[in-house]
Amino acid sequence: MKRFGDLHDIVKRAKLAIFVGEGGVGKTSCAAATALAAASSGRSVAVLTVDPAPRLGDALGLKTIDGKPRRVELPDGSEQGGTLVALRLDTKRTFDAMVESMAPSETTARAIIANPVYQALSASLGGSEHFMAFQRLHELIEEQAYDLIVIDTPPATHAEELLATPLRLGALLETGAPAILADPARILARGGSRLAKATVLALITVIERASGISLTRQVAEFIANFESLLEGLEGRARAIDRLLHEQTTAFCLVTRPEADRVTGTIAFARALARTGIATDALIVNRITPSADTTRGPGAGVAGRVEPYPSLTSDRFRGAPVGTEQAAARMQAAMAEIRAAESSAVEALTAAWADAAARGPIALVPALDNDVSGPVEIALLAALLTANGGHPGG
Repeated sequence: MKRFGDLHDIVKRAKLAIFVGEGGVGKTSCAAATALAAASSGRSVAVLTVDPAPRLGDALGLKTIDGKPRRVELPDGSEQGGTLVALRLDTKRTFDAMVESMAPSETTARAIIANPVYQALSASLGGSEHFMAFQRLHELIEEQAYDLIVIDTPPATHAEELLATPLRLGALLETGAPAILADPARILARGGSRLAKATVLALITVIERASGISLTRQVAEFIANFESLLEGLEGRARAIDRLLHEQTTAFCLVTRPEADRVTGTIAFARALARTGIATDALIVNRITPSADTTRGPGAGVAGRVEPYPSLTSDRFRGAPVGTEQAAARMQAAMAEIRAAESSAVEALTAAWADAAARGPIALVPALDNDVSGPVEIALLAALLTANGGHPGG
C-alpha cells in the first residue's frame, strides 16, 4: 500500500522527507525545491544539508548557511503562515550538543568534552556525516517547531551506507566495548597470552611516555563519565531507526536519466525495501526537454522523444555559410541524447515495478539554466509538484 500518492502529496502530508541517491544527480536542489514548495503551501519547514559547500544556501538566496536555522524568504503568492529555515550540518558541534543534552550535569559534560579520548572519538564519529545528520534530525524533531523536516543526505551508492548509521552506536554499546576499553589489559586477558599482554602493556607504557599522559587513566576517566550517557545514546539510536520506518516519513530517491545509473538506482530501492522502507518517490531529474517548448513546463518529459520542427532554407536566409549544416548536426546530437535518455527512463520504469518500490516516478525536465538561486528553485518546485509522477507498481 502506498503511503503517498505523488510528490505533491509528500509536500502536503509528510513530516519527514529524506532525499537519497548518488552524487551529482541534483539531490540538494530537489530537497530545497520540495522544502520551498511545502513552505509556500503554508507549512513550517526546515531543510538540512550535510554538504560543506554553501550550495543549499546559494540556491535559497542565503548569504550565510551554518548550524543555526536561517530564515528563507518565500516567493510572492505563498500561503500565509508558511515558513522555511535552512541549516548546514556542523558535525563536531552536533556531537558536543548531544553530550551536553544527555550528560547528568554540566560538570560531567565539560569533563567528557575535554577528555582526549572523547576528542578522538568525536573526530572519528563526527566524520561520519550520515551518523551526525541523524543525530541533528533527532534534535530538530525534539524541538517540535516544524511541520516538515527535509534532509539532504550525503551521497550514498548503497542504502547500507545510509541506514547502518542510526544503529551503529547502539550495536557498539551492546558489545560491551566500553567496559573493555576502561581497562585495556582485559583485552589481553581474554586471549590468555602472557607474552601478548606483556608486549601490549609495554607498548602502552611507551605511548604514555611519548605523549606525556596516562593512556589507561584517560580512557578510564572517559568511560566513567561517558557511562551515564550510554543508555540515552542507545535509546536515541533506536528512536531514529523507528522514525525512518514511520508512515509519515518519505524516502525520495533521486537519479538521472542515464543508462549507467539504472542498475544502481534500482539496487538502492531494493536494499531499502529489504529493511522495510519503501521508496516513496523516484525522481528522474534533469531530463532534456523537447525542442518544442511551446506547451509550457514539463513538455516532452514523458519518456519519449518529441519531433523537431523541420529545418527549411527560409529559416537560415542571410545566415553565414554552414549555419544550416551546423544546426542540423546540433539537432541530430540532441536527438541522440534524448533517445538515450528515453531508453534509460523506460528501463527505470520497467525495473521499478519489480523493485518492491511502491511510490510514483516523477520525470523532471532540466531547466534552461543551472540551479543557482531562488528563481530556479521556485521553477523546480513547480515542476516537482506539477509532474508528480505516475504509480510505479
